[in-house]
Amino acid sequence: MSKYFVMAGGDALRYLSRRDTEEATDLREFQRTRGEGADFVDPASITRLVTDLSNLKNEFPDRLRRRDQEGGRFEQRACEIVHRCLSGYPREVLADMDFWTWLAVAKLSSLVEWRFGTEGRQVKPENYGIGKRVENMLFRLWLRADLVKEENTKDPYELARTGDQDLWRSHIIRQGYANARTITKALLRLQAGRLRAKRLNIDGIRELAKRLRRLRANVVFEYLTAEQAESLIIELSTIPDLAGE
Repeated sequence: MSKYFVMAGGDALRYLSRRDTEEATDLREFQRTRGEGADFVDPASITRLVTDLSNLKNEFPDRLRRRDQEGGRFEQRACEIVHRCLSGYPREVLADMDFWTWLAVAKLSSLVEWRFGTEGRQVKPENYGIGKRVENMLFRLWLRADLVKEENTKDPYELARTGDQDLWRSHIIRQGYANARTITKALLRLQAGRLRAKRLNIDGIRELAKRLRRLRANVVFEYLTAEQAESLIIELSTIPDLAGE
C-alpha cells in the first residue's frame, strides 16, 4: 500500500492548542506517515475534496448559529462530496481513524471550525476525532454516504441526504444496529415517506431506537434482507404509543 498521512489524537490536540495560542507551529512535527512505497495514496483526491467542500461552504452563511439548520443542510450535501472524492482510497486507509484526524486537522480545520465553532464557542475536540474518534466530522460524512449508497440507481446518494443531524449522529452513527445497512436504509426510507405515509417525529425516532437496541440482543440484523428489514421497521414503528407526524 502507498503511504498516507496520519495524526494521533494527542498530537492533534497539541497542534491545535499551539495554533490557537499563536505559537509557532510546524505541521510536520505532528503528522506521521503509514504504509510503504515512495508515493502517497492519490493526493489529487485530497486537493479535490478540499476544493469541492470549500466551494460548497461558500453557498452557506459565513457564520452559523447554534443548532443552525443550515449546518445540517451543509452536511446533507457534503457527505456525497466526501464519499465521491475518497472512493478510490483503500479500505485500510479509510478504516484508520488517525487518517481522518489528520484530514480534519491538517486540511479542513477551517471547515470544522466554521461548522461547529458557532457563536464564538470553542470547537469540541471530538469533531476532529480527538477522544471520541467516530465523531470526526469528515469520517461521519463519509460513513453517512457509505452506509446507504444505493448502486445502480438514478440518485445513489438520495438516502444519505435524508434526515437531519440529530437522526444521523444520535440514532444511526452512534448506534450498533446501524452496522446493518439494511436496517439503516429501511429507517431512512421510513423517514423519507417511502414505507408509509407518516414519518416519525423526534419522540417516535427515540422510541424506535430503543426498540431496535432491545431487539438487537436477540436478532442478528446483518442477516436480514432488505425486505425483512423494511418489514421489521414498519412493525416496530406501528406498535401503539409510537408518535408520528
